[in-house]
Amino acid sequence: MKTSPTLLLAVIAFALAGCNSKVDPQLQADQMTLSDATCAEAEVAKIADEAVRTAFATRCARRTTVAPGG
Repeated sequence: MKTSPTLLLAVIAFALAGCNSKVDPQLQADQMTLSDATCAEAEVAKIADEAVRTAFATRCARRTTVAPGG
């Protein structure tokens, strides 16, 4: 089977583009579970990526707690 050099280059370029793409920090933060435990200051500080940490901390700050029966 003979492979076209152009096709081979296209496949390599596509693979490399996928490796270099960075996931949106807000999307990552939106996928994380909100709870008292995960929103604890010490747990938020463990998030390595600063943008994700900031976005998640913002979600935690906006979180509201509803009292039972109210």
